[in-house]
Amino acid sequence: MSLRPYLEALRQSDFLVEIDDEVKMDYEITKHLQSNSNKAVLFNKVEDSHFPLIGNSLSSRKQLKLVLDEPEDYYNFFQQSLLNPKNPSMLETSLTFTNHKSVNLSHLPIPKFFPVDAGKYLTSGIVFAQFPGTDTPNLSIHRIQILNDQKGAIRLVPRDLYRIFLENKNKGLDTPIAIVNGYHPILALAASSPTPLGKSELAIANSLMRGNLSVVKTPRYGITVPSDVEFILEGRILANEEVTEGPFVDITGTPDDARPQPIVEFEDVLYRDGAIFQTILPAYEEHFILMGFPREAEIHNRVSKVVPKVHGVYLTPSGCGWLSAVISVTTQSDTDGQKVGLTAFEAHPSLKWCTVVDEDIDICDEKAVEWARITRAGSNDITILENMRGSSLDPSRNREDYTSIKVIVNATKKKDKTGYERIIPF
Repeated sequence: MSLRPYLEALRQSDFLVEIDDEVKMDYEITKHLQSNSNKAVLFNKVEDSHFPLIGNSLSSRKQLKLVLDEPEDYYNFFQQSLLNPKNPSMLETSLTFTNHKSVNLSHLPIPKFFPVDAGKYLTSGIVFAQFPGTDTPNLSIHRIQILNDQKGAIRLVPRDLYRIFLENKNKGLDTPIAIVNGYHPILALAASSPTPLGKSELAIANSLMRGNLSVVKTPRYGITVPSDVEFILEGRILANEEVTEGPFVDITGTPDDARPQPIVEFEDVLYRDGAIFQTILPAYEEHFILMGFPREAEIHNRVSKVVPKVHGVYLTPSGCGWLSAVISVTTQSDTDGQKVGLTAFEAHPSLKWCTVVDEDIDICDEKAVEWARITRAGSNDITILENMRGSSLDPSRNREDYTSIKVIVNATKKKDKTGYERIIPF
């Protein structure tokens, strides 16, 4: 499973827009992606670039069903794939190795999205790195601010890649990496999923692909990467060089802080004939789905253990696909709503607001959800937790210790009361 057959599936499903006129790197790509927010956009000519560019490759729930090839219970399918990873098969070589050159980042269609951004940003690269002393690869997506033709500043949050980097840094070693670009969206979903330390997201991706993923070793550093991708960039995260990275408009649609971050020095680029580069527009649907859907699946799994039935979980676009969830459940008692909210906060610690509703409320319909909040949540149905660890992406957080409030709104029908049924349709 790779990008090209997926693009053809998008085309056949009328989920693809093609732009044949030349587009500029700065802001024009953003405008096209914004105006086609629920469809993939293929830019066939990008100013000063040798390659076409695809964006919005997973920007709607309909596309998500197409990606997972699971039109019904995709939460369960996703969760079962997380629980039952399958190691992919190893190949000797790849079509991605057809062209092998020294990196020149100016040849790649890497946009500047918004005027406030510090520069052009590679947002779609899946970073592959080996856990020290093992052959186990880690996958994660990190924004990279382009500094010049060979270097970028990589934003490292304190997760697996950061731990790998620190372990190498403490030994005075750079961290070899391979960055994959131009891939089937399942790879990005797997890279965005919470994975136990020491386990590989590649095995999760292979399970999601029903065993159809194969891998190869990169030529320079021998890092295990998928065999059927458009681009592979090899390089190193430098142990002892930092630069100010940012500001950058992140998932909340607000500028993330500028801060010192490590430098990536790129060395080689490998790519297929006719290769297609890839981008992710920050703070729009693709960003929300890639970050949010794996957390929805985890919330769904955890909440299923405390109530009889979970009908759906939705990290809302108005909550930046990250900070606000609506969860539809069947409850047994009036206290179940609070239990659901507390469980959701455990499953997704960055979550700030959680609204719990009944099955009759469409969780993707903001009008219906707001109606349930107003008509079904009384004085005893709103729980506010103060000084709770929150998201570093929340602009309203306490900057010293990253604490914030967490709010549970129990907007379910109460067992001892009547009058909750809506007569007029939404």
